[in-house]
Amino acid sequence: MKSGGNLSDLPTYVLIDVSNIRSCCLNTCNFRIDFNKLMNYLKQKYPKLQDARYYEGIAKGDKNKNLEFKKLEKLGYSIKSLSRKSYINKAIIKNIECRKCHHKNRVTVLPQSKKLKSNVDVFLATELLEIAFSAKKPIHIILFSCDGDYAEAIKSAVKNPNIYVTVIATPPIKDPEKNTLSSRLKQLYKEIPNQYQLSNISIIKNYIS
Repeated sequence: MKSGGNLSDLPTYVLIDVSNIRSCCLNTCNFRIDFNKLMNYLKQKYPKLQDARYYEGIAKGDKNKNLEFKKLEKLGYSIKSLSRKSYINKAIIKNIECRKCHHKNRVTVLPQSKKLKSNVDVFLATELLEIAFSAKKPIHIILFSCDGDYAEAIKSAVKNPNIYVTVIATPPIKDPEKNTLSSRLKQLYKEIPNQYQLSNISIIKNYIS
């Protein structure tokens, strides 16, 4: 930004990786995001808020989630959902030899499991780049996520000199079981310090929890 400039004065686009930031806040900072409060905070903090996009997967036939989405739309969010697809993780079976009799036994190391995935991160990254590449004047993109997979998209976005990106994420902590912030998002500040900043979400905890 030019001397005296303020990111809050720019047209602002907010992109929220809901499943990621919600679970990260619970795991690292021990609080749950209230999306009603979050919207109020965004409107007050960023008077030129253009859009707040809520990215989350949904299982087929999930009526409760659809009702939740409708309530969020009334609050002002743009709902960006994808259907969750089922993926099968095959069982891992190994032959383990008995040390005494040398008989080989087939042992299931990990049982077969089913995983639901919607790939909203790809959806979000694509729209982030669409916003960035079409910007003719300075704009501010805010990303709520701790996922390092967005690092490359951010690096591409700021090739447009009109783009400023803020990632709002959980703080780095020493406990590896509770640390949820990707080191790739931390590293970005060294690579693109003039157009990127990383903000600690716990600073605004009292406004959004």
